[in-house]
Amino acid sequence: ERLKPLTNILPKPLIPIGDKTIIEEIMSRFISIGSNNFFISLFYKSELIKYYFKEKKNKQYKIDFFKEPKPLGTAGSLFLLKNKLKKTFFVTNCDIVIDQDYREIYRYHKENKNEITIVSALSHFQFPYGIIETGKEGKLISIEEKPEITYSINSGMYILEPHLLKEIPENKFFHITQLIEKVKKRGGTIGVFPVSEKSWIDIGDWKKYIDEIDVIKK
Repeated sequence: ERLKPLTNILPKPLIPIGDKTIIEEIMSRFISIGSNNFFISLFYKSELIKYYFKEKKNKQYKIDFFKEPKPLGTAGSLFLLKNKLKKTFFVTNCDIVIDQDYREIYRYHKENKNEITIVSALSHFQFPYGIIETGKEGKLISIEEKPEITYSINSGMYILEPHLLKEIPENKFFHITQLIEKVKKRGGTIGVFPVSEKSWIDIGDWKKYIDEIDVIKK
């Protein structure tokens, strides 16, 4: 919805970015390290995505498509892979690109015996206004002009162990953050792998799409 009206015609994965589509830009990072087996969850304009890859006939990778019966959130459709995935796997949103050696993330995940690894990104933000802190009766305590903060955000990429597919409810709306909370509550091991602000490219809305498409072209 954030990329309308472009997505009224094209599904988000097929939006162009340079001479590729968004999804191909993401896939190319995995293919470059020899990871070429993809499972793609479909719903909106699914036939168009299938047709696009059928026409590409690219032998560099293998794709298994699976379709949500209804919108199921960022993890709900994974229940359809319960009997298909037997090894550690990556999950990524289709509107972000992580410019990082994914082998490093994988090694971190395995060495720390994580069930889930969240890829986080540093994000820097400067408030456009002065920030005021007040006390009793509106007395001024402090004022800071346009403060800057740096914080760690969820990038939208994860590594999961296959046994977690059993913890995803069948055919229900379910976000991956709900799975993370579920694992956390039972004492499971969750790791966070940080990447720099410049390594995380978000193309999920118009302004960021226009900004980042120039970055990738350069």
